[in-house]
Amino acid sequence: MTHRMFKHAALSVLALALLAAAPGTGAYALEPAGGHAAVRTADAASSNPHGIADGVYSMAYTFKKFNTDQASVMQEYVVNPGRLTVKDGKMLVQITLKQGKEITGFKLERGGSLVEPQVVASDEQSNTRTVEFAVQDLTATIKGWVKIYWQVTPTFLYDHEYDIHLTFDPSSLKELAVPASPSPGKETQPESGQTKSSSEVSFKDLGGHWAKEAVERAVSLGIAGGYEDGTFRPDGEINRAEFAALLSRALGLEAGSQQLSFTDLADIPDWVKPHLAPIAESGLIGGYEDGSFRPARKISRAELAVIGVRASKLTVEPGKKPAFADAAAIPLWAQAEAAAAHEAGLIGARDNNRFDPEASATRAEAVSLVMALHQLSGK
Repeated sequence: MTHRMFKHAALSVLALALLAAAPGTGAYALEPAGGHAAVRTADAASSNPHGIADGVYSMAYTFKKFNTDQASVMQEYVVNPGRLTVKDGKMLVQITLKQGKEITGFKLERGGSLVEPQVVASDEQSNTRTVEFAVQDLTATIKGWVKIYWQVTPTFLYDHEYDIHLTFDPSSLKELAVPASPSPGKETQPESGQTKSSSEVSFKDLGGHWAKEAVERAVSLGIAGGYEDGTFRPDGEINRAEFAALLSRALGLEAGSQQLSFTDLADIPDWVKPHLAPIAESGLIGGYEDGSFRPARKISRAELAVIGVRASKLTVEPGKKPAFADAAAIPLWAQAEAAAAHEAGLIGARDNNRFDPEASATRAEAVSLVMALHQLSGK
């Protein structure tokens, strides 16, 4: 059986499962498709009754068949757990839908009406979109509605809509190491050619951290830098500009001959530009279709794995599935690379053997990867 035939067969089985699970036409009084305003992030709920401290958490949730305790097939079309952000006592939930194009309608009840949650992120290549909505009580059940329009094969169209219920599991809350936003402060940049012994490198927030050795080695070689307040902030997020500089230093790349021509060149920090030129020239990190680089955009763990494999020139086995608990959540364009990067020791799993492909990579994870590349390059 060819890969294409196998894929069509698998899609057909999944769609048939959906067909069996969906109610018949007219089974429920469905909300009309139009006439609803999107739920905006600013529509934050009042202070939460659970006493949850401000922060970012992972949280399990379940889509159930309407008015039952049985899991809906919708559960197979989302990335679980989701993300709960609590700020000033107000709660916002993010859920990622796997079949972004095929799920043509998705609404949740708010104020007695079904409304569309705000889309805060989308990825056409991986066919996902992330929605965000405010909640007041994590123990409450939220009514929802979904419409799926899926041309599974040229002769089989799955076209159904049905009501669902959404419940959360507050007992599953786990605070994420990645902060909701970067901490203020200025990062000190290593001077070209400056090296120190590892014993000279000391950060007050690295004690017991899993990446302590890699970070101290990177700083001693002038590959990475800390902050003026004596911290490294290993669990802080890293953006495209910062990672490009880190990668360029680790690989020992010379300033490229290519003139940077990104449309948002003015937004790229001056200290990054000499490092970005060879990275862009080598094709390790490119720009977007509109010609921009978007230096402040965070690097996801899926992107980190792909860039790492690209830079190390590892052999990738097409179609290979990585051995992570959430392997199904990894975009198809990154699955083989995630497997190769993990096997080569470029990137590890997070808690519970999860890869968390859409999560932003941390400074520690980025340094760990580039130091592995540094060693492989023999620099």
